[in-house]
Amino acid sequence: MNRRDFIKSFLSLISLSLLGKTGSDYSLAARAENQSFNLKIPARNKWLSSLGNGSNYFGFLAIGDMGTGWATEYELIKLMALNSPQYFPSVILLGDLIYPSAKANLIEPNLIKPFSPLLDKGHRFYPILGNHDNLESKGKYIKEYFEIPEYYTFSLGPVQFWALNSNELNAQQMNWLNLSAQKSQAKWKIALLHHSPYSSGSVHKNNNHMIKTLCPSLKKYNFDLCLSGHNHLYERIGMVPEAGNCRFIVSGGGSASLHKFEQKVYFDRQAVNSCHHYLRIWGNQTQMAVEAVNLQGKVFDQAILRKA
Repeated sequence: MNRRDFIKSFLSLISLSLLGKTGSDYSLAARAENQSFNLKIPARNKWLSSLGNGSNYFGFLAIGDMGTGWATEYELIKLMALNSPQYFPSVILLGDLIYPSAKANLIEPNLIKPFSPLLDKGHRFYPILGNHDNLESKGKYIKEYFEIPEYYTFSLGPVQFWALNSNELNAQQMNWLNLSAQKSQAKWKIALLHHSPYSSGSVHKNNNHMIKTLCPSLKKYNFDLCLSGHNHLYERIGMVPEAGNCRFIVSGGGSASLHKFEQKVYFDRQAVNSCHHYLRIWGNQTQMAVEAVNLQGKVFDQAILRKA
């Protein structure tokens, strides 16, 4: 073998070695990312179908579009943890728990670590799947971590909630919702979902599928409130004809980059603010108080809903 052929052969071997190493590293990374998922939410934090049964009082916290792992998420959750689990035992997660998608290896840095102040205090968690969660095998790891079904209902004192999967709001899910809501004797009825039926957000506007599919049921079965995320802002909307007496709150300011909003809307927008925040809601048989709390710990919007 002459010098020229030797150099060519040597360079070829180096190239093959590098390719093999890259392929091996990629393969190991892929296996690590898709390895069997063993994390489980602590038993004291698992969702219960009935919490505070028979009590006249209820209280819960809610936050949407939070799963970035950024400082904003940590700051908001620290503020949420100032609320005692005795008075606010439930934490509702309004979707997009993990960005950019709910991969197994992002559960710990984007969800478990930021939420440790609430997990440690024993708050009960009720998650809803967002579109970013749905990107990874339709929320497989989120559902495994929280041990939740595709959609479910639960009660908190005089309130019954319906946690929906708005990524696939199909006939089967709507039949389940209608049958369950028809049988309900709850004083208050609240729908939980990720995609907002109504919003003036500049990124995600009104969702006509949600309006046509969900709102008639909200009206027929006398729902009082619909909480959602998806739009990275806060928006409180009054009654709209399609949904009867139901009010709507968009709460997607949990940590992700904020969205702007349209100045003019055709529906009854009672408050709007593009800021990072969480919700604090409590009440009894006759009234429900809603407060939106910003990063400074200040209540920047509040409302009272009353029952006759």
